[in-house]
Amino acid sequence: MKKKVFNGVLYDTKMYKNMRELVDDVCIKYADNTAFLYHSGEDVVEVKYKQLGEDIKNFTSYLTSQGLKGEKVVVIGKNSYSWSLTYLTVTSGLGVIVPMDKDLSEEQIDYLLEDSDPKCIVYGREIEGKLPNKKEGIKYICFDEISACLEKGAELRRKGDLAYERYVVDSFSLGILIYTSGTTGIAKGVMLSQYNIMSNVSGAKSVIMIYPEDRCVSVLPLYHTYECMAGFLAFIASGASIAYNESLRELANDLLLFKPTVIVGVPVLFEKLYRIVLKKYASLKGGNVVLSLQGALSSIIGDGKTRRKIFNSVNEAFGGNLNRILCGAASLKPEVFEGYQRFGYGVYQGYGLTETSPVCMVSSDAYTNPNDTGFALPGVELKLDSTNSEGVGELLVKGPNVMLGYYNNPAATASVIDENGWFHTGDLATLTENGTYKIVGRVKSMIVLPNGKKVFPEELELYLQKSKLVSGCFIFGNEENDNVVVTASIYPDKAELKEAVEKMGGRGSFDEKAAQLIHKLVEDVNSKFPAYKNIKRVIIRKTDFEKTTTLKIKRMSEKNREEI
Repeated sequence: MKKKVFNGVLYDTKMYKNMRELVDDVCIKYADNTAFLYHSGEDVVEVKYKQLGEDIKNFTSYLTSQGLKGEKVVVIGKNSYSWSLTYLTVTSGLGVIVPMDKDLSEEQIDYLLEDSDPKCIVYGREIEGKLPNKKEGIKYICFDEISACLEKGAELRRKGDLAYERYVVDSFSLGILIYTSGTTGIAKGVMLSQYNIMSNVSGAKSVIMIYPEDRCVSVLPLYHTYECMAGFLAFIASGASIAYNESLRELANDLLLFKPTVIVGVPVLFEKLYRIVLKKYASLKGGNVVLSLQGALSSIIGDGKTRRKIFNSVNEAFGGNLNRILCGAASLKPEVFEGYQRFGYGVYQGYGLTETSPVCMVSSDAYTNPNDTGFALPGVELKLDSTNSEGVGELLVKGPNVMLGYYNNPAATASVIDENGWFHTGDLATLTENGTYKIVGRVKSMIVLPNGKKVFPEELELYLQKSKLVSGCFIFGNEENDNVVVTASIYPDKAELKEAVEKMGGRGSFDEKAAQLIHKLVEDVNSKFPAYKNIKRVIIRKTDFEKTTTLKIKRMSEKNREEI
């Protein structure tokens, strides 16, 4: 198949080499624009770009005075102005930022802190109980304390401190260290340069126009590279504003309050909102007939603004100004994609990984399609490796967005980046007639949930196999009623299980007691992980798994997924 190339309009967008160039430019150019909005009790606080610039300089002076110049700084907590301020301060005036997932367990956070060796942790009060005992040589700053830090920094600057002005950013060395779950159960630190991230911001803005008047409601966690690039940095680079949603329970109210023009999210969010709209119509007398008539009228009108007028009640529920939705992490169901288009919203899908900063391909203002994820981002090369007779091959990526490598793990780096600089994604794809790519599966065993979150089976298996009750185990995603259920198939160690059952005493058959022990083990493993990674279904096998000649469980064997 002859590959077509993107032939739509490429917007002229400024390419920043690093975060410092971005901050210095936008805080002057858009000084009077609102950069952030957030809840403070019953009030909403607005932060202008001019204030953002001052806060960054003040925070830089304070952190530098604490001996943190050039060091790694962890930021962990809920989405907030404090989170974003910390990220921008560290990257533009101090050192290396290390975003972490607030939903990790205490054990996992402790491991990542040991591995990354930060000299400062800036955290939200809500995760304080999960931080390990304060360690010597590490500065701890709660989000609640940042205002006091800014005041101290401002005083230093009044006395002539020029820490921010004197700091020089290296655009091409380690600037952002992000941990992504490893398939061996050990998290890997993805090393990104600031140029990696900035090339991605520039590429995205060259195909999707973001205006200074735009506003995004931030819903996804900012530690996630997709939200950080698409829902944070791309908007800052455009002089637009970002409003923070404190919880999904308050999303409907926040849409009415903040009136966003854009929502960045994952399929589970957009599909849930779509179902709510359909249920609302169904609850009204003749509602489904009205929906059908509106849909028919909308389908013959190409103008999004007019379509939104036809579906005025829907538009008002989204705040009245929404015109685009950006979906990542997984693909929207085609019927949901087309449903939002009928409502009058531009729908964009993208594909990427943390290792690629993250976007590799994306829809654009010139091209969207519910059945693919668009063209390669400008400046990014894509190709398929080892394609089969059906045109399916592993997707490879090359470009300025590809990571520097895995932190302290050259062997893992060499396993995914070849000698010619191609990053092997581990995802299977095909090239469509349009010249775009369609992701069709995973080379490895990664489980992708409907909300776009990813579960690595080996990560859970590692903990299950620590128990002497387990002879072998296999984690897989079982598709049930349009859902993916994380399932554990466990072959117990018969001798150890027998001994454990005999110690239990009490009533009940051997099988009942054995099931209690295995399920208790699974509960213990689940407690170590965020809820979305939890094992939801357990199969206790009577026979061993089918294995390779090297005694590895055959993951693709259907028999290994059965209850036998």
